[in-house]
Amino acid sequence: MPPLDKKLKQIFKNATRVAPKISQKGELFELRNGLVSQYPQTRKDAIKKTIQQMTVGKDVSSLFPDVLKNIATSDIEQKKLVYLYVMNYAETHPELCILAVNTFVSDASDPNPLIRCMAIRTMSMIRVDKILEYVEIPLRRTLQDDNPYVRKTAVICVAKLFQLNKQLCVELGALDDLIAMLEDSNPMVVANTIASLTEINDMDADVVPLQQLINSHVMSR
Repeated sequence: MPPLDKKLKQIFKNATRVAPKISQKGELFELRNGLVSQYPQTRKDAIKKTIQQMTVGKDVSSLFPDVLKNIATSDIEQKKLVYLYVMNYAETHPELCILAVNTFVSDASDPNPLIRCMAIRTMSMIRVDKILEYVEIPLRRTLQDDNPYVRKTAVICVAKLFQLNKQLCVELGALDDLIAMLEDSNPMVVANTIASLTEINDMDADVVPLQQLINSHVMSR
């Protein structure tokens, strides 16, 4: 059995070991290894390099399962990058994308308003029907959020949802919820609600009586 001081030295050495770096070239095999690394900083570095490759047009969709493993994190920057990746490749991996549903729904109730915004924005923009099926509760919750920035984001998301799936948007009653937001106490939220209704009206003029709504809810104030 090694002396106690040697054990302590080894523990200290392991604790201070520097996390492996991902090279600038970022080959797929290297990125994949980095994404599942035991070191949080290496995983984050691998996610950044993956996004860099994605933005220059390189196909990194094969890394989807490994990137998705890093979505449940308290690091806002990392979560934002993973969300960006998921939005970009969701259509090519709809089955795997479903694995992120619980995280999206959970993040829509996160104590941090920025994360709540990211969650509802992502859910309303992913072109995967099975993801949209879960959007009702998070969307309605964020439309009634205590934070005006979250509500401002949520009203815009109604228009995004309408663009992706008009029928679902109507069936969920999201348009009625959106119209109700014209009565919001925050001017920024009201302005975004009008912008969202205008966008919806441009897509289908028969869905909402835009001018009548503006006159009755806004002009009368």
